[in-house]
Parts: sequence; C-alpha cells; structure tokens
Amino acid sequence: MKIGVLGGGQLGRMMALAGYPMGLKFGLFDPTEDSCGGQVAPLFTAPFEITEALEKFVDEHDVFTYEFENVPLELAEYISQRKPLFPGKDALYYAQHRLTEKKLFQSLDIPVTAFSKVDDRASLLEAESTVGIPFILKTTTLGYDGKGQYRVTSQEELNLLADKLFPVQGEACKDTTYGGVSEYIAEAFVNFTRELSIVCVRDQQGECKFYSPAENDHRDGILHLSVAPAKGLSEERLMSLQGYAQKLLEKLDYVGVLSIEFFETTDGLIVNEYAPRVHNSGHWSMEGSITGQFENHIRAVAGLPLGDTNNRSVSAMYNLVGHDVDRAALSIPDVHVHWYGKDIKPKRKVGHVNLLAADYEALEAKIDKLEKLIK
Repeated sequence: MKIGVLGGGQLGRMMALAGYPMGLKFGLFDPTEDSCGGQVAPLFTAPFEITEALEKFVDEHDVFTYEFENVPLELAEYISQRKPLFPGKDALYYAQHRLTEKKLFQSLDIPVTAFSKVDDRASLLEAESTVGIPFILKTTTLGYDGKGQYRVTSQEELNLLADKLFPVQGEACKDTTYGGVSEYIAEAFVNFTRELSIVCVRDQQGECKFYSPAENDHRDGILHLSVAPAKGLSEERLMSLQGYAQKLLEKLDYVGVLSIEFFETTDGLIVNEYAPRVHNSGHWSMEGSITGQFENHIRAVAGLPLGDTNNRSVSAMYNLVGHDVDRAALSIPDVHVHWYGKDIKPKRKVGHVNLLAADYEALEAKIDKLEKLIK
C-alpha cells in the first residue's frame, strides 16, 4: 500500500519512518522543494492546487492523509472523491475556522470560554461587554504557535488595537497578516492552572484509544515541554478528557490521530482547540508508549489494527526550537534525540528530545541534565 501525505514537514517525515517497518510505502506532497520529509520519502513538489501534479500524485497512491490542518478544502474534496482520505474533510472544515470550531464544541457540550465574532471596529469595541476584559483576539483562520493573536488587558489597549486594525468605522481591517485578515474571534481570557492535551486515535471500524493526557509548557507561544502522564490528574478529570475526545471523534466520523488542547481551571476544563493530525504534544509517545502516535495514525489510515497506547514509563518531550542539542545527551539513560534535518533558525522547530524515567523526580533530573547540553 502506498500512502500519500499532504505536507512534507517533520510530521510527514515521522509518519513515513513509522510506516516503513510495517511494509508500507509513502509519497509526500508539498510546495517547498527542500521540505525535510523529502529526506526520507519521495517528495512531489507542487502548489496545493488541483493541477496535473496533484492528479499524478493521487493516481500513484492508494490512501491519503495530511500533516497540517490548513489543507485547502477544495483539494481535500477532490482527493476524497477519488481515493480514501483520512481524517475526512469535515475534520479540516471545523479546524480551519475558530468560530466554527467553537460552535462545534458547544453543540457537543464541550465547555468553551465566552467568545464573539469581530469583523469591524464596532464589534471589536463591543467585545468588552460580550466577553469582558481581559480577552484574546485571534484570527479566525490560520495562525499557529502564538501568531495572529493580540492580548487585550485594558480599555486603553482595546482602543489602541481598534485604531490599529480598524482605523475607520466601516472600512476593512488594516492587518496584513497572511495577506489580509477580515475576521477575528474575541475569546475571554481563561485563568487556568495548566494546559493539558489529550491525543487519541480512532480506526476505520470506530474503535477509539487514548494516550495519557500530557501537561504542556509553552515559551513565546511555542510548545516547549510536554510531560505525560500529566502529574496529579484525577480519575474524574481523565474520564472527562477522554469523554470529550470521544464525542469529537464520533461526531466527525474520524479516522487517525487527533489532539485536543484544554485549559485546566479550579472549576474544571475549558477546551482551547483541536488539531486533526498527529501533534507536537504527542511526540513523547514515540518511546513513552507501547505504540507511538505516528505508528497508530498510519495503522488507522492503512486499515490496520490499532496498537496499545499504554505508557512504558513517565515521559517528557523537550522541543528543540532554534537550538541544537549536544549528542552527548545520548549518554543519559532513556534519552532519545529526534532531528528533523532542518537548518537552525530562530523560533523554528528543528527537533525534539524524548526522555523516559521511573518517576517524576527522576524525569526532572534528566531534563535538568539535558538543558545543560542545549546549544
């Protein structure tokens, strides 16, 4: 079986590496000629458009998946009419628009923070009364790793932001991010104690499996560290996370790996967003679980039985963002370096390190040793 992956970055790269031992073949489709996935699998380089190049790619592969959630919907529709595409296009549709995504969560009784649509100066200024201050203003489409967001903590900041984005009432937004933004979502600020994410997988017969929820720590809006299982997570909270995830999987008739991010508060859980793909906060599972997220995603896409998601130990994933790590880190027991084959640039994810330990204290000691070797 030949699996076609839309996207040739590190996630597509790790999908292929997970699938080769099972006898599967891969091709990656990406507009960028030097995409790092091309180092391990055939790379078809062409724009994400319906062209002869895409038609050839579809003809040469049996089943399709994707490594990022901004695949054009018309392209997903084109492929799904000809060959199996997992996850399906509905998963992309909801994930690509934050207002639509929030309404989906509401329909499933998954708790969300207060939110409102912002598409002109008046609706931005009205956000103070609809969601309150402080709030986060986000583009409804695109944006990742903290990009395309503004934090508003006072009336003065709100007025300044209105002057910046909508200088004149009735005129279009002046933000040129991603070629121009016409719509935002204002989300009430969540006073959370920590961020949790749950990675799960569903096969073509509807069986669902769940990885241990991870606790995530961010730096400059980019994931820095994930620890799994999240420390001190109650059984009740675990059941809530799994229950919310299963609702979403079933609603979308989902096939493959999905990740959902939540804010944990003193009163309960508030959902942030979901990603219809393998996810950075699940990278720890490559060594930390009996079957890692990449292998299980490929198993689901290929119609194979899912693997065991139980933990091997307490685990952590340490992102390498704009930095390398001295390979002397490999002398630390149960430490595994994953390098993506990219040039090092500021704020660029170039690799990650997985660490396993018998308990949280031992894991923290290993993380301390690792950080001394980051360069």
